[in-house]
Amino acid sequence: MTIQSEFQAVVLAAGRGSRMLEITSNQPKCLLPVGPKPLLWYILIKLQSCGFTDVILIVLENQKAEIQNVLDKELETGSLDLKIDFVGISEEKEDLGTAESLRLKEVQEKLKSDVLVASCDLICDLNFVEILNVFRKHNASIVSVMFPSQSGDSVVVPGPKSKQKHERDLVGIDEQTGRLVFLASESDFETDVSLPINLLKKHPKIKIYSKLIDSHIYILKHWVIQYLKNEDGFSSLKGEFIPYVVKKQLSRPQNPTNMNVSVVNTRDPRDIFNFSNENELDLMIRDASSYNDHTGDLKPTYHNDTIRCYAYIAPKGFMGLRVNTLQAYWSINGKIQEIWDKVSCNMEIVKKSSKAEIESNQIDEKCILWDGCKLKEKTSFKNCVIGSNSIVNSFSRVFNSIVMNNVVLKEK
Repeated sequence: MTIQSEFQAVVLAAGRGSRMLEITSNQPKCLLPVGPKPLLWYILIKLQSCGFTDVILIVLENQKAEIQNVLDKELETGSLDLKIDFVGISEEKEDLGTAESLRLKEVQEKLKSDVLVASCDLICDLNFVEILNVFRKHNASIVSVMFPSQSGDSVVVPGPKSKQKHERDLVGIDEQTGRLVFLASESDFETDVSLPINLLKKHPKIKIYSKLIDSHIYILKHWVIQYLKNEDGFSSLKGEFIPYVVKKQLSRPQNPTNMNVSVVNTRDPRDIFNFSNENELDLMIRDASSYNDHTGDLKPTYHNDTIRCYAYIAPKGFMGLRVNTLQAYWSINGKIQEIWDKVSCNMEIVKKSSKAEIESNQIDEKCILWDGCKLKEKTSFKNCVIGSNSIVNSFSRVFNSIVMNNVVLKEK
């Protein structure tokens, strides 16, 4: 199955990993070792498994060569079979937000169809085809993917202890239609949450969630991308742009009240409704159909909304984790072998690279050894990940640890 003509995939991999600088300050976050593969590999193999053959990868320009070198090796071994189109962000633009990254001229020139946007730090077993089908079914403007909080796992992270503030999102979903009708941060409210009366009249069956995690997977209609290109007031997708478009579902195009004034002159060319106009054929088909997405009133299908946002909540039993904190990174490495088949699309796991130099005879079956690592004699290893080109010298014991790339452990 190939779907690149209908959808394009964009992977955001230019983040510095500001919440895990202990391990990202000197290397690209997207190349952190997770089990036998770099972090970025997991989202790429997921896109490949659902039919994508091309991916636009946004990275920092000063990390581009290193990332490209790692991915070239994956392509050579056959674990990936994708055409990867790199877009580098220059040093003076390193602090760009996710929306600003999509607005880059180099990115906009490449986007010709509807777009799936994903973050490089997501590891999951979601079926992206099901998400795309929700988008197709409703000819949606945006589909945002959510998954239930999995913070119940108690994970003890080695190293200095730091308190991390978890900010929750408030997500309102129409239970009848699946429409995403309210999206805000908990910090936006002091005590009570007020919902507009016109929202409650239009969507009387809203369920408010406070324990859903935004996966940073978005399906965006091409007109949404075009609107973002022309509107430079948004920095981030999750915090600013998506909530704005969700809110706009309650609005209507502004028509001039003075009939003597030209519509052309009064219409704001940057207004979102100038971008969301629907195809005439789609409107005719809908009018001729008996389908309606809601019941209990006499309103037309979709309430005649030209902007339609939906939430896709991951099904029960799924596996998904954003690897954006030290705790999450430690946790995913501890369970990666257990969930490998799900997150690798049933690819065979290689625990010991053929390019590793192994002199030790005390390595348990839970260890993962990367290319170029050297394990000297009189060493022992249990439940460890040893990164590429790392050296562990004699009289050393490495238990329950992650050794990064290019590390040297001296004797004893």
